[in-house]
Amino acid sequence: MRRLPVYLLLDCSESMIGDGIKAVQQSVETMLQTLRTDPHALETIWISCITFDREARLLFPLTELTEVQAPKLQVRPGTALGAALNLCADRIQTEVRKTSVMQKGDWRPLIILLTDGQATDDWTSALKRLGQKVKPSPANIYAIGCGEDVDVAELRELTDIVLHLPEMTPDRIKKLFVWLTASVTETSHGVNDVTPEKGINLSKLPECVQKVDHTAVARQGPPRQVFIFARCTKSRQPYLMRYRYEEELGVYLPKDSHPMDSETLSNRETFALPEIPSELLDGPSHCPYCYALGAGSCGNCGTVFCSDPGGTESIVCPGCQNTLQRRSPNEPQRSFRIRQSLS
Repeated sequence: MRRLPVYLLLDCSESMIGDGIKAVQQSVETMLQTLRTDPHALETIWISCITFDREARLLFPLTELTEVQAPKLQVRPGTALGAALNLCADRIQTEVRKTSVMQKGDWRPLIILLTDGQATDDWTSALKRLGQKVKPSPANIYAIGCGEDVDVAELRELTDIVLHLPEMTPDRIKKLFVWLTASVTETSHGVNDVTPEKGINLSKLPECVQKVDHTAVARQGPPRQVFIFARCTKSRQPYLMRYRYEEELGVYLPKDSHPMDSETLSNRETFALPEIPSELLDGPSHCPYCYALGAGSCGNCGTVFCSDPGGTESIVCPGCQNTLQRRSPNEPQRSFRIRQSLS
């Protein structure tokens, strides 16, 4: 029987940390379980998963449903959308069977792209392989932008089917994947007619998901979110501070901090500071391990770490282990002077 290849491209960048990545993880697991309960889906659907952060990663190649194991999603810095699209194009070229005199090829693949930010690599080169101008299209591409910071115009160059999930709550992500699962199942049932070539039916979108029309434009102005990677001074464990830009105040306010897996921050370059003036950061988030309310930066290795804003003792950098002395013990607690508060 002809296969219906399904490629999941999942954004695992730092902006997905917390409830977002947990909800996607659970939803993908539920999606696979539900698809396995449908006899026709079991016969026709083969699935692959690619994640992208600072690089694209093939979690598993095109595999029949009975053999697929739910992937473990890990958050890392970066949004290498271009690398993910090129990797997907490579896999399609390698894995999808083409029609020949001896056999009918697979149905046109479905690509389901889920992202909540903007690409940090050169993604335009991938448009020559998977973009709207490629005729005939090698796949039916469904780009789903989540949250307020996604670049809709960027996604529109990839496909004319762009969906928007404005609020990335666990409940809404679950509803999105329930619809996706039902739509993929319905598409697999159409293998005896032209339905798979037409792709997913968009008439049953959940209320929390919007179809983006051609008039949508990219958001202008500074980045809505900024992320700073840090380490706890006491435990040396990594965490992520999340900031959101407040237009009325003209600064980035700390919104939350999230513990991270140590292996995701093994590269020193991960601790690079954002390309904005430190004066725009209005105080640090608390450390999720020791709950310290201050933060500083090592002038030797660049590691950002938590600190007691009212303390006077020296600090051992959790990155390079150098002993650092406080430069300005009387500095206000809310001030966050990256590379200036400690040396």
